[in-house]
Amino acid sequence: MPQVYRSLALVVGLAALAASGSSFAQRAQGHVQEVTGNVTGQGSTGRLRGLGTGQALPHNATVTTGPQSHAVLRFDDGMAVLLKENTSFQVQNYTYNPNAPETANATFHLLRGGLRILTGEMISRNRDTLRVGTPLATIGIRSTEFVAELTNSLFVRVIRGVITVTNSAGTVQFRVGEDGAVTSSSTLGRLISMNQIPPGVFQMPNVSLTPVSGKILPKH
Repeated sequence: MPQVYRSLALVVGLAALAASGSSFAQRAQGHVQEVTGNVTGQGSTGRLRGLGTGQALPHNATVTTGPQSHAVLRFDDGMAVLLKENTSFQVQNYTYNPNAPETANATFHLLRGGLRILTGEMISRNRDTLRVGTPLATIGIRSTEFVAELTNSLFVRVIRGVITVTNSAGTVQFRVGEDGAVTSSSTLGRLISMNQIPPGVFQMPNVSLTPVSGKILPKH
């Protein structure tokens, strides 16, 4: 084979390898740390499968928990996400490089149900990198731990730190120890008292979420 064709083949091969590596890096956004009951995952290909402990999350993964089921997802910066029963949660985007923290970015979406998030290294370096969207409002994370639950309304509880809740009506901030509610996408979030919380809301599985620093790899 002439030298020019060998060189061209090498360039094409390296380009394909780089593209393959990039695609793999996109898919490996985190992994399943713990599963109880019936938990399924669906990637951008649309294929639905059961999820087990240690499995990697595919790109654009949607994780769904059934009745009496829960899951703990762990991401590369150490962040943990606990999903309670009857929850559907999508990882729309997750990018984290400990050597380039300024490029970190994460966008999640709570479709239904409830979650508890314990943030990791990403939020400690840049508080504008993590957002959780819902049909009623977008939660901006300026805290280390909070709970959100979507029923007919969106309910939030701040365990540590601060969060913001934004929709077409504006932005409201909730601080540690406060509970809030958003009743529609055009209604501003408001503080609520304990007796305004519906039965079952904020009742999360008894799971201890431990902050972890550094990249966390799947068990297998």
